[in-house]
Amino acid sequence: MKTKHKLLGFVSILTILFGILLTSRAVHATEITNYSNTASITKADGTAITAAQAIDYWEPLSVSNNITFPDEQEIKAGDTLTITLPPQLRFTTTLSFDVMHTNGELAGKATVDPFSQKATVTFTDIFERFPLDKAMSLNFNVQINHDNVVVPNTINFVYSGTAYAVFVNENTVVPISPALNKTGYQDENDPSIIHWKVLINSNQASVDNLTLRDIVGPDQYILKETLLAVRSQYIEGDPIDSFDEAASRPYAEDFSKSVTYENDVLGQAIGFTYTIPTPSNNAIYITYDTKLTKAQAVGTDMSNTVAISGNNIKYSNETAYARIEAAYGAARSRVRRNIVTTTTTETTTTSQTTSTTSTTTEATTTSGTQTTTESGTSQSSTSSGTTTGTGSTTSTLPSTTAVTKSQKRLPATGDETGVWLMALGFTLLAGVYFRHSKVKS
Repeated sequence: MKTKHKLLGFVSILTILFGILLTSRAVHATEITNYSNTASITKADGTAITAAQAIDYWEPLSVSNNITFPDEQEIKAGDTLTITLPPQLRFTTTLSFDVMHTNGELAGKATVDPFSQKATVTFTDIFERFPLDKAMSLNFNVQINHDNVVVPNTINFVYSGTAYAVFVNENTVVPISPALNKTGYQDENDPSIIHWKVLINSNQASVDNLTLRDIVGPDQYILKETLLAVRSQYIEGDPIDSFDEAASRPYAEDFSKSVTYENDVLGQAIGFTYTIPTPSNNAIYITYDTKLTKAQAVGTDMSNTVAISGNNIKYSNETAYARIEAAYGAARSRVRRNIVTTTTTETTTTSQTTSTTSTTTEATTTSGTQTTTESGTSQSSTSSGTTTGTGSTTSTLPSTTAVTKSQKRLPATGDETGVWLMALGFTLLAGVYFRHSKVKS
């Protein structure tokens, strides 16, 4: 029983030590801060922004980041790098994108977040395997953060150590057309979603037999479940002045379920029509979302057109555009030069035969073998000779010498030392434990 308890106690101690060892070797993600960033902020067309070069209230700006890391900076799988926008700038939508290495492998996953105003890259193990001359580029679009600036005005901010001063124009509100209006914008959380809004007959004129037809542009389709199509409540002397007012006004009729859809060859809705056969002086408010069918290049304008006709109005149409924001990145680095192993083989063959005639009757036979081995060099030779009184023949067999020069790689000091220390610790612990047990016995 005593022996059993001793063994159980020893196993318990080993288990605890092993757990501590595993814990100490656990990998913790690190925020990488040791890097240099050569960055620039320009207009979408590449024009530099200055105090003398005004930008519009909603104008997109292009941010380019060229980041380099010193060779001594380790970057392991799971490590992150974060770029935070100054308060005067903001992202407009959530974006996720791959940062690809020049060798075709994934270097990291990147996201831009319009809520935290941060761009974050989570690295793979690529820079562990290719640790030299590490570099990465990140490119994305931003806007002026309207919550934090007063316009029209010159705003000042610092990005990546560079000070910027730029004049921002005031927000120009385009008057609502009394007949037809349409607008679109990219979703803040999902960049593949576009929100569209339509406002028809905002001045509440009497229209007879109004027919509307809405058709989305290429590379998108309508998400039917998002459609809201209503006739707004008529309020005499109070025309609708904005999309926000249209959204807040009570409905006189919801005809969302009554539209007739037009589908593409895949059965996806790409448009719809609806007719109000009787005279009506209600404004019409429509909202819905479309889904992109494929990724779009940054700055692409997705189109969407609505048209109306009626007995007492002439045909008219309005095309709206929603700008697509995107982000992308790339990385490069190289691997340490491999330690070269050289193998050289030398072969030497010597053959010699000598015959003589003698009257001596004495016979002698001699045989010998010699082997020599040196560190780093392996040499082997064998010689054999025979002499007789009536004749003598001496022959040296072919000899092959192989010389191998190799340089071993240094051991992984941390790993090897850890293993030996663990083994030594276990050995000492076991000796002390059993010695103590023996003394007690």
